[in-house]
Amino acid sequence: EKNIHTLYDLSIGQYLSKEDKLKPGSFYRHDTVYIVGQELEHTGLSHKKLPEYMGKLVSFINTESTMNDLLKAAAIHFYIGYLHPYFDGNGRMARLMHLWYLTRQGYSSALFIPFSGYIERSQKGYYKAFSMVEDNEKISGLIDITPFIVYFIENVYNQLGDALPQPDTMDVFKKALDSGQITEKEKNLWNYVLSAYGSNEFSTKQLERDFGNAAYATIRGFVLKFEKLGLLTGQKYGNKVKYQVCF
Repeated sequence: EKNIHTLYDLSIGQYLSKEDKLKPGSFYRHDTVYIVGQELEHTGLSHKKLPEYMGKLVSFINTESTMNDLLKAAAIHFYIGYLHPYFDGNGRMARLMHLWYLTRQGYSSALFIPFSGYIERSQKGYYKAFSMVEDNEKISGLIDITPFIVYFIENVYNQLGDALPQPDTMDVFKKALDSGQITEKEKNLWNYVLSAYGSNEFSTKQLERDFGNAAYATIRGFVLKFEKLGLLTGQKYGNKVKYQVCF
């Protein structure tokens, strides 16, 4: 639980507004949280029960089982979203834990999966899957996450073949990095492009805005160099150019 809290605080918690931050020394929220759309969508688990149920999540993560790793990662994702242990950042934390578990199990290519993009494109289905689980629970008294698993298989996992760079692409990158052709900043930009855009196109202005930690000249130099290396390809649209990872 301490490790999960540290991960949350470093990646999300420290950047939140004062009212959304956790109390000093607290791992979880200290009050009720509501998820509201056009109507009340979900009420997070009572804050008094969070230590117990998050403890169960940790046990689930650490217990060896015959459950498929991809399905177990999706179950972890669901559990974080269902419990809503924080005032804010629960969705981001669910995706982060999902990716963390896959990489821990040896799926290093998971770092290049643009989860947020897939979920955003099928957002209605994502929230509908949560609602279906909750509606079924009200009837049966049991939490059956099958609708959420089905959603992830259809909308994320079945798309992975299009989202992962081919071995040749990664070999070119590694050789260029090892030979000193690629700077640390360019390495970070490349990793960001893979994780944020996957197989989707992006512009230099978009990358500058989304990455948020590089001047436009750096972004421009990066895409031109990586295009020359054969890692990116550019496509003209009138007087604009969009780039894409060479898959």
